[in-house]
Amino acid sequence: MTNYYDNKLEDKYSSETDAKHRKSLGQFFTPFKVASFMADWILDNKKKSLSLLDPATGLGIFERAIDSKNQDKKIAFDLWEIDKKISNILPAALSEIEFEKNIITGDFLTSSWNKKYDGIIANPPYYKHHFIKNKNDIYQQICSKTYFNFSIQTNIYCWFLIKAMNLLNDGGKLAFIVPSEFLNANYGEDIKKYLIQSGIVLHLINVNYKESVFDNALTTSIIVLAEKNKINSSAINFFNVSKIEELSNLTTFLEKHERREIDVKILDPKVKWRNYFNGYTKKEDKNLIPLSEIGKFSRGIATGSNEYFTLTLEQKNELNIPKECLIPCITKSNFVKGIKFTKENFSELINQNKKVYLFNGLISDNKDCTAYIKKGEQEGIHNRFLTKNRSPWYALEKRDLSNIWAPVFNRKGLKFIWNTSDCINLTCFHSFYPKKKEYLDVLFIYLNTDFAKKLFDREKREYGDGLDKFEPNDINKSLVLNFGILSENDFNNLKTLQTIFIDSTEDKRKDIMNQADSIFKNYYQLN
Repeated sequence: MTNYYDNKLEDKYSSETDAKHRKSLGQFFTPFKVASFMADWILDNKKKSLSLLDPATGLGIFERAIDSKNQDKKIAFDLWEIDKKISNILPAALSEIEFEKNIITGDFLTSSWNKKYDGIIANPPYYKHHFIKNKNDIYQQICSKTYFNFSIQTNIYCWFLIKAMNLLNDGGKLAFIVPSEFLNANYGEDIKKYLIQSGIVLHLINVNYKESVFDNALTTSIIVLAEKNKINSSAINFFNVSKIEELSNLTTFLEKHERREIDVKILDPKVKWRNYFNGYTKKEDKNLIPLSEIGKFSRGIATGSNEYFTLTLEQKNELNIPKECLIPCITKSNFVKGIKFTKENFSELINQNKKVYLFNGLISDNKDCTAYIKKGEQEGIHNRFLTKNRSPWYALEKRDLSNIWAPVFNRKGLKFIWNTSDCINLTCFHSFYPKKKEYLDVLFIYLNTDFAKKLFDREKREYGDGLDKFEPNDINKSLVLNFGILSENDFNNLKTLQTIFIDSTEDKRKDIMNQADSIFKNYYQLN
């Protein structure tokens, strides 16, 4: 069976199919070794005849994996595939597999909920709720069928998972591989509540946060193993896998691999569940408070068209745009190289002809500003998604100067920049606005310590290849040390360290951070 027990079929399809087509349907193919591991779970059933379902078949990686494992069971498989291009070649792709196959070209999410299965296995499509066709109909149907209120912003792969869980026979097993996004996303809170309530999810296997399992997908992955028994599961096991090779044998894995078993009674859907993989246990302490009590991070300005609204010095001069119509602005995160950004750094960017001016047509009725606004309308800028909902369309969001910036994405945890320039920023950075300005210096030194990073790690969203993302609310909800409990001596020492820190060379900063860390650890011991 050439090409049956590997990913050559998927590789060939990917190389011959336009990336936009694959992305529009959320197509990311499963490695055969992972599919084989999941197949073992589905086949671990005492019944000799199994009715199985794959709601997002693709080129049949799971069916081929099951065929490679199955020795004595009679199998009838319902195979759903929405992409006609794939469903047309699927019969030939699975021609050497002898078990009964019923290939259905259509949308699984709009199909009947009546038929039940002994096993359901899938790698469902992955794309955000904005792009789901018939989104409202699917949302209402799932909420109605499950008697549960989810968020309408739920990613499509979660709808596949929820529906599939409801199509299991008693004793039936489910194996899904899905992005881990829902574990830390806001919409995921309702999904996690439902998983707890269902009582059928037994194992969540975190497949290597350091690299992406799916080629060309900026996301990390979770294998969900569930079983519908008469007695609901009282706990969920959380596993970490650092190499795909660790998934070579299901029985050995479940018996011997290190796990964290969490009682469903103490599982908290409000907690970002990624923390449960890392040994987190909830610990209340008055010495910790939400960052929002000190101040808050807000996202940067979203223009709706950076190409139009941001200008270089050369463009400014060519268009004769007056100074009062331009705001100094950092438009890209890579414009900021160190932990401190100054007026001198901004002047360097101007001299390099970087786009560091933000056009604001509301400030002046100067004829050249008016001409530039008309130019934008001729180019259709006023009809963009964001601009058409503003009045007037060229009115920008208002943001005050901020002394502390945080990049949206980072590969080494949160990084913070001390800003002494007159620049505001676009969405490449989040900006901090304090409630208590007297804490600002101490907060900055705190934010850069390992102590703070460990607390922030509980709230981050992780993507493929070690890429972390923090939304403003993620940071604002994070617990930080209550600076009000610091002694006067420690508070002043930290302010001094902050002054030294921002002007030090990189090799000296580590020692300064260690000094700050030791002070903070006197007030709270992280678990």
